[in-house]
Amino acid sequence: MWYIIICPHCNLLQTVRANQKYHKCFKCEKTLTLDYSKIKIIYKSNNIKDVNYALQRLKELQARRELSF
Repeated sequence: MWYIIICPHCNLLQTVRANQKYHKCFKCEKTLTLDYSKIKIIYKSNNIKDVNYALQRLKELQARRELSF
């Protein structure tokens, strides 16, 4: 299972595996503890191609300021 999450520090959309416990943000370089009850999951799927496609679309919306968190 793959998730798209948003970094609570810099609002960067990122892809992570469901079984990961930690993830380092590429932008702010903070190490996130992936407690999925606290982190907002934007999208989830078993297919990585679907997740990558959704991530591209979400980043486009975020760049146009049509997506806010």
